[in-house]
Amino acid sequence: MSEAILELRGISKSFPGVAALKSVDLRVDRNEILGLVGENGAGKSTLMKVVIGFYRADEGKYLLRGEEVALGGPDDAIRAGVGMVFQEGCMVPNLSVMDNLFLANERGFARGPLIDRKRMAEAARAQLEEVGLGSLDPRTSVGGLPASRKQMIEIARLLWLSKLYGSENPVLILDEPTTVLQESETEMLFRILGELKKRASIIFISHRLEEVVSLSDRIVVLKDGVVVSDLERGKADVPSIERLMVGHELAAEHYRETMQAGPRGVVALSVRDLSLSGKFEGFSLDLREGEIVGLVGLLGSGKEDVCRCLGGSEAPSSGSISIRGRVSRFSSPKDAIAAGIGVIPIDRRNEGLATSLDVASNINLLVLSRMRRGPFLSPALERKSALKWISECMIKTPSPQTACATLSGGNQQKVVIAKWLAAEAGILVLDHPTRGIDVGAKDEIYRRIRELSAAGLSIIVMCDTLEEDIGLSDRILVMKDGRTVREIPCPRGGKPTPLDVIGYVV
Repeated sequence: MSEAILELRGISKSFPGVAALKSVDLRVDRNEILGLVGENGAGKSTLMKVVIGFYRADEGKYLLRGEEVALGGPDDAIRAGVGMVFQEGCMVPNLSVMDNLFLANERGFARGPLIDRKRMAEAARAQLEEVGLGSLDPRTSVGGLPASRKQMIEIARLLWLSKLYGSENPVLILDEPTTVLQESETEMLFRILGELKKRASIIFISHRLEEVVSLSDRIVVLKDGVVVSDLERGKADVPSIERLMVGHELAAEHYRETMQAGPRGVVALSVRDLSLSGKFEGFSLDLREGEIVGLVGLLGSGKEDVCRCLGGSEAPSSGSISIRGRVSRFSSPKDAIAAGIGVIPIDRRNEGLATSLDVASNINLLVLSRMRRGPFLSPALERKSALKWISECMIKTPSPQTACATLSGGNQQKVVIAKWLAAEAGILVLDHPTRGIDVGAKDEIYRRIRELSAAGLSIIVMCDTLEEDIGLSDRILVMKDGRTVREIPCPRGGKPTPLDVIGYVV
């Protein structure tokens, strides 16, 4: 019988109008990787905030190494050897690696009134070595590092803090750690986690179910605030986990291919020889009404920069952009919005939403001029518009006045889509529209993309995987080294395979 390091018994937590957790039992064993999965809104985030002391449960017991504890906050959790690496990250970008590692604990390196920076750097190197970053200069500014390295620095910090406070077998919680990683970086992370498991217990949260199945010793499935299954390694597969998460079979054809309507005759967006110095050159595209075109390429291929130019965030060096036959010049995103182009960014929390505002305010953000009665905004018109798009986009929210920050990732993404539909955008640029959302929410997003296409909206999409690009698109443009190198049709019933495409990408 394995020894439980952390146990939750009968944990319940409610917020006004919502029972987030309902008598949850959770066990994390010594030297175990526990996979935790569930749809957005299933209760994973609330449960983990209870584990790190951010929330106090309304009911239930919290046991750590066999003893009942009552955490007063995240600081108590850290001192007890329980810490979390959040999906959004918690690094201070203008500080160095070692300053982030030892933040608020610099007194341990004091020599008289000063900090011994040389000793701090040596300690940082030793700690970075534990997570595979021994070659990284600890004096490097964190702001310029890729997300994958920032993530490993956060893990190194948690391990150092657990040693500082004498915690035996710490519990590390990783929230969507592979979302920002390339395949090679994910493989490296998994190797490091395999080593860390020898002296720590890990809770691994991810919407990438293949990774959860391959990495975890045990998998707990949450649905609607309740544990619906606790699966031992080897007794779980992706389809069965999906069924447990959503409570029903998902659409048999994963990308809703039977709903693929195909383009109409009218060209909505015409791009000719668009270039941005040092990024891409000679990009051309005729995007028809109802058409979905996927941009495919490695990081740095130029596809992200093309979309930034189309959205008005970058001014192209040369070339032209025409909207329904009329040449448009964008000097800012405001110009692109006025021309009917909406961009759903990869970072929805920081770039797509005003998370401190409520759902209704975010949906109506671009159409406030229509919400007026005389010189004042009309609450009735705002509510009517919000309710329409909440229903249309199937947004799960207690009310239109609910703060967007409290919604699940999938529902936040639906609010971003609703905002652009309310603004009557005719062209949408979707930058990784399903990143960081669960399988059930993905299915709804795919369905919505198909419905928008069938209604005549023109869509450019960049996806998380090649399979997703191919599955959603009517055709794909492959970019490499700043140029379009191939156009590949992706008609319904005649999709290419990833092997047909990958050779042009690399």
